[in-house]
Amino acid sequence: MTKVKINKNLRIGIIFLLIVLIAIVAYFNYENAIPHVVFAGYQLKSEMTFITQGLLKTYPVGDSKLMGYINVSEPTTYLSLYTYAYVRNSILYNNASVVYNQTYYFLKLTKILFLKFNVSDINYEIYITTPYYSKLIIQNLTHNGTIPINITWIYNLYRVLDNETGVYAQPIINLIINGSAIVSLNINGNVISIDLIKNSITNVVQRPVYGKLVSLNGYPISQLIMLYVSPYFYPKPVSVNYSLIIDISNFNYTIEQNSYQNPIEVNISQLYSIAKNFTLTYNLSPTTPIIFLNFTAKYSNFTFRPYIEIVDNNGMIQAQEFNNSLVYPVYKTITDTFNYFSLIYILLPIAALIYLLLFTQSASPSPLSIIMKKYNKIIVKVNDLPPSEKRIIRVSDFSELLKLSQILAKPILANGSKLWINDENLVYIYELS
Repeated sequence: MTKVKINKNLRIGIIFLLIVLIAIVAYFNYENAIPHVVFAGYQLKSEMTFITQGLLKTYPVGDSKLMGYINVSEPTTYLSLYTYAYVRNSILYNNASVVYNQTYYFLKLTKILFLKFNVSDINYEIYITTPYYSKLIIQNLTHNGTIPINITWIYNLYRVLDNETGVYAQPIINLIINGSAIVSLNINGNVISIDLIKNSITNVVQRPVYGKLVSLNGYPISQLIMLYVSPYFYPKPVSVNYSLIIDISNFNYTIEQNSYQNPIEVNISQLYSIAKNFTLTYNLSPTTPIIFLNFTAKYSNFTFRPYIEIVDNNGMIQAQEFNNSLVYPVYKTITDTFNYFSLIYILLPIAALIYLLLFTQSASPSPLSIIMKKYNKIIVKVNDLPPSEKRIIRVSDFSELLKLSQILAKPILANGSKLWINDENLVYIYELS
């Protein structure tokens, strides 16, 4: 069987490329057959979420929440006043011993003045009051609602105070009833006028104060009483601690450090007041503080540190979480299934290599083709043989023929294995072996 002849260099090059291709395909098929680890994505390790609720003063919606109690004075009784007095016998009163409901009572004629009210069991205090002092002189309880006032005794006591202090001013006799209602006895010269200044008896009662508990994206700072922050961790950590920090002009001021609680109460007004005092104390430029809740969640083999930032955004208090999730890469071991296309990729170059090795052979280039390739500019292929009528001079080496071509300035003619130069009656010939 005749083998196909292929240029030696070309045949060697193709064989080399086929061997390299077979090696590469075999390597990748071997790699795919071995189990290997590949990146499969990310898995959540820990996460923090949170919700907020704001306790607002007068918000139109929300759940009512008891904020506390305030002491309020409420009127329980309104007094009406009736007066009468024991007086000395005189022409003015037609020698009567009692006068009733006078506009004025005369000091020299009045012995005891009675204030009668429409309620019983009242406590009262009587003071002598001037612009310079106030002296408690009587403290008592009346069951029938009538308070007797010994005007003569009180006025004489005032004179003693005058002499002791050296201060002389018209006194006012003030009655304080149950700590709230006020009656004034004004001494003007030699007469006394009675004025019911405050006619209500009040009691201090505790009144509950309610706020509206709502969950919003932002809370108006003018309405906000308390901000409740409720963080949640997944999975549940072994322990959680947090710290409450105020950032004031890039100064961090730790307010509180505590263990985890839910919810965390953040008093925004109080924290802003602390920030204002800090700014004034250290003469810093006034800036809106930033409030941080920093968490440290500890698990058995790692620690998670998220934080919440609370800021004032144009009058609205808003909270936002940062670093709130922890993930880690996941890898898996896989073995690729058998690929029939890979089998084709390796069988084809093997078949080509076998064909080249068994059914082809290297063909070396002829001497003429080698010479023609190098000297094709001065060698001309012709169909005719060298002329026989001329004298033939055989040259032993092609280089000699080449030299003669340059000397004679004539081309070299070629046909088959013969190369020659025609020169008049001579033929210089070189025959390839």
